[in-house]
Amino acid sequence: MTTVRFPVLLGAELRLILRERLTWAILAALLVALCLAAWTGAGRVAAEQAALAQAAAYTGRVVREAKAAHEQYGKPSSIKVNYWQDPTDAFGYMTYFMAAYAVKPPTPLTVLAAGQSDVQPAIMQASFGFSTVFDDTAYEPGSTARLRLGPFDLAFVLIYLVPLAVIALAGTRLSSEHDSGILRMIASQPVGPRRVASAKFGAVGLVAIAAVLGGTVLALLVSGGLGPLAGWEVTLTLLAAALATYVALWVAACALVASLWRGGVITLAILVTTWAIVAVALPTALGVAVEVLAPTPSRIAAIDASRQAQVRFYTGDEGARITSAWLTGKVPEAVRRPGLADAPEIKRLARDAFYDEALVTYRDAARDHAQASASWSQRLAFLSPATVLALSLEMAAGTDAGRHSAFLAAGAAYRRDLRAFFEPRIIAQALNAVPVCEGCPARLNFAAYDAVPAFEASVPRTSAESQALVALGCLLAGTLLLTALAYRRLTEWPS
Repeated sequence: MTTVRFPVLLGAELRLILRERLTWAILAALLVALCLAAWTGAGRVAAEQAALAQAAAYTGRVVREAKAAHEQYGKPSSIKVNYWQDPTDAFGYMTYFMAAYAVKPPTPLTVLAAGQSDVQPAIMQASFGFSTVFDDTAYEPGSTARLRLGPFDLAFVLIYLVPLAVIALAGTRLSSEHDSGILRMIASQPVGPRRVASAKFGAVGLVAIAAVLGGTVLALLVSGGLGPLAGWEVTLTLLAAALATYVALWVAACALVASLWRGGVITLAILVTTWAIVAVALPTALGVAVEVLAPTPSRIAAIDASRQAQVRFYTGDEGARITSAWLTGKVPEAVRRPGLADAPEIKRLARDAFYDEALVTYRDAARDHAQASASWSQRLAFLSPATVLALSLEMAAGTDAGRHSAFLAAGAAYRRDLRAFFEPRIIAQALNAVPVCEGCPARLNFAAYDAVPAFEASVPRTSAESQALVALGCLLAGTLLLTALAYRRLTEWPS
């Protein structure tokens, strides 16, 4: 008898799979899930872009209004302008007019994964003093029920639902023949179990990979959620390869379980249990491990320290002493200017400096925790194929914990830059108040509205590309290992 060639077997299996109604039902359900996830992701991206555009428009409008007010108040008039509403006063502009934002713009691939973006702000308005206990308070969490359920995004479908679809397609490819007795007839032919298994699971792999990649591309195109991909082509290619390998890994897992030669029910039970452990239980355990390895510092303690700082500054003569000491440190000759320490702008600068110093330990602890959590999350992600793929998708989307940690640190640095810009100008105006003109409502001469530092947003393309490559390598290694184990076990037909 002539041994059946592998291409013939593969072609026969492909035709068999594509003729099954169950195959098309599974693929149709998966396509619907992909399109729905991409649509919700596109809506999230559009909302973020609209918020960023609104913040930029508001910043521009504030600058225009300040310039217009400067021109209006720079002419003799009987109008009275309060110092905190005077745009020619550096302190007045900072406290009343200025609208400065730290922003975390979406990447071209943000539609892929929501990450923790529903509770982590992408926009933070720069503020000073008692309103800045934490760096991450500028967000509206929304519905607690929605937060508990989590976002339905493409990452969820690709990581959790795609393996179930693969199990539904490939889980009983050999076990069903074993249950029906057809396996004995196949075994009587001049073909070994390795070749038959390779054809069956190879055909499922081709169909599943083509369906997942094609469905994802179609969903992205239909949703319109992708941004300009200039410079991101390599990252997208690596992610596609990692996703294809992730599908192949689950096909290999099905082949390995099939090599146990159990019945269809037992085979499916093993595969679904494996999915629950790998995709659900293990990532949950890793999340708990991150919390243990990077414990969250007490926010109550920080709030209490903030309260104590406020009480201390406003109790008795303590505020005056703190203000005087701060001013003397900044301007030694101020000791010869009685009453300067009583100026409201000087009091405010001294108060904010005192407040920052009182809370520096708590803010540093919070930033260290954010960095440690992101670092441990990235290290432990290698322990599960689901988490390593999820991390690569989140980093490509720019919604990972590491980027948010860096964003919080950049936001804190931006506040320091703004303070460094305004503080010397406010002090200089307090020391030498030069009015715009005689009889003008404008009291001083500040006009550096366009020179106010702007936040420099960053989009981490390089790190996303590196992580996608790492994920591809890890998933490929796991796929090859499972394939080798299945190939080793499939030496002969069951007795």
